[in-house]
Amino acid sequence: QLLQVLGAEDLQGQYHKLVEGLTDAKESGSSVTILYGSETGNAEEQAKNLLQDIRTRGIKGSVCAVDDFEFDDLPSQKVLILVISTCGLGEYPQNSKRTWMKLQSQDLPMTWLSGVKFAVFGLGDSTYAQFCVAAAGYDVRLGELGGQRLLQRGVGDDRDEDRYFTGWEAWLPELWKALGVPAVPLVREVPTPSYKVTTSPGKADSPPVADDDIIPPGAARLTLLTNHLLTPETKDYDRDIRHYEFEIKGTSVSYKTGDSLAVWPRNDAQL
Repeated sequence: QLLQVLGAEDLQGQYHKLVEGLTDAKESGSSVTILYGSETGNAEEQAKNLLQDIRTRGIKGSVCAVDDFEFDDLPSQKVLILVISTCGLGEYPQNSKRTWMKLQSQDLPMTWLSGVKFAVFGLGDSTYAQFCVAAAGYDVRLGELGGQRLLQRGVGDDRDEDRYFTGWEAWLPELWKALGVPAVPLVREVPTPSYKVTTSPGKADSPPVADDDIIPPGAARLTLLTNHLLTPETKDYDRDIRHYEFEIKGTSVSYKTGDSLAVWPRNDAQL
């Protein structure tokens, strides 16, 4: 039935196109390098997920923070993919600033990255004037230094219905086309579990482990001192922005201006 729909020649042409795409992807994919600039972890998570997606398509690759990558090795990369967020009022993530400053050097020739194919995806919030400025900056500069742009820069807006995933899901198929790899993974592997779950006997009203004893790895229990609403209490405003203050004296937690805090909330017992 497939032969009748496509025709023998059409089917053969589609087959050869797929084989050629896989061959090109494997030849260039052995050096696919994914770099991320991330302040709160969103860009880092997307970059690491992208690496897994690339591997399921039969391509090798690596991922690390922008500033953790050896700057002088950039020209030797065949395919470079950058996933970077913009934080605050147009700030570059801390783990991408050093590389960004080096890229501004006037000593770099305009052919420095002539052998590199690159793609950039930015994460940001369109309510800020400097929306995805970090992604735009890197995208323009890599092109100025001779890099070959694989596809138009992608952007993920935190204001979209599905946040930055809306832009990501629209950009990803175009990336697969540019890389010449199948849109559907060649293999589907179950990811390595992040946690191991064990069970203990107990009852709902008397669990074996008290809620107060459950603390995620790397977290610390803090006392909330202040919870002040900063946004208007109206139906027209869809965001709940608050000012929090925590007691950190006597704990292992330290804080510097610009740090972000991940909160593990606990439901009220009455709920």
